[in-house]
Amino acid sequence: MKPKFILLAVLLPLFVMSCASSGSSAERSGGKKPSWVDDKHSQYPNEKYLVEIGEGNSLKSAKQDGQASLARIFRTTIIVDSTVSTRYEDLSDGETILESRMNTTADESITQLSDETLINVHFAESWTSDMGKVYVIAYIDRMETANIYRQRIDQDGMTTDSFIRKSARQSDLLRRYGFLDAAMVLDQKIQSMREQLEIIYQPFARAVMLPYDPAELRSRYADTAEQMQFSVSIEGDRDGKVASVVSQVLTDRGFTISSNGSSLSVTGRVQMEEVTLDNKYENLRWTLFLEMRNEAGDIVVSMDEKKRESAISLQEAESRAYRSMEEVMNKTFLRGLEDYFDSFAMD
Repeated sequence: MKPKFILLAVLLPLFVMSCASSGSSAERSGGKKPSWVDDKHSQYPNEKYLVEIGEGNSLKSAKQDGQASLARIFRTTIIVDSTVSTRYEDLSDGETILESRMNTTADESITQLSDETLINVHFAESWTSDMGKVYVIAYIDRMETANIYRQRIDQDGMTTDSFIRKSARQSDLLRRYGFLDAAMVLDQKIQSMREQLEIIYQPFARAVMLPYDPAELRSRYADTAEQMQFSVSIEGDRDGKVASVVSQVLTDRGFTISSNGSSLSVTGRVQMEEVTLDNKYENLRWTLFLEMRNEAGDIVVSMDEKKRESAISLQEAESRAYRSMEEVMNKTFLRGLEDYFDSFAMD
């Protein structure tokens, strides 16, 4: 099983490895307010550090406030959803660069602030005022962190290039697409890391050289998706509602729906039946079975779900059933498809 990594990112909604490490820090209480409380760059110059002053009623809350303040420095135009972040953890390969560079002391918890988290955060001096307000210096060493980013980008770039090359060698259309899909997951993370690196240390960001062309990858990905033509056939689907949702799931990924004997297919059956229960509602039990086959006719993804719906009328129970089936297809079936694609890259 390959090690899992979480991408370096520090802004909602990107998911990252959260680690707060402290060097030698001095804690002070009372007395004259230190200069750094009002001037955060007095000890940590901006050209070398990203620094914020955290405030709170305890040292822990002050550190969390410092982390959140650092996170707000970062802004990105690249939105990477949680599904991509999760898949990245599985697909990213190589040595555990991040974990080997991060340490967390026993009295510090790894904290997720909403969807904002940070890596390589250090805490220096802290000071408690006579009123009990705690202040702490939270900082990121620009050069140290930039080196971590560069290593991760270089490593993921090589893995992405490997997926692209493997895709070109596949005769099976689904496998060809699967490797490109994995490459796209890594590429999205790489692009977000480059944006973060621009903020941390711009010279390193400008020096990034990828072994592949991102624009060419996206073009090849779209072309391959367009070649994937599926036929959809669902038994018992009286109004074609289930087939419509299946088709939407596929077209959302850029695939094509065809009725001309496509070599790729999604088939299944849907069944609904009234059930009598000791309640004041109309009850309906539904069953949905789906399977996807590749060009050779092999089953690559399957789903078999059952559920009961209750409503004040049979019509409303049926409407709820279709909504539930749509939700299941978008979660279970689509997730199964993504797992199938990722399995090629993880062999």
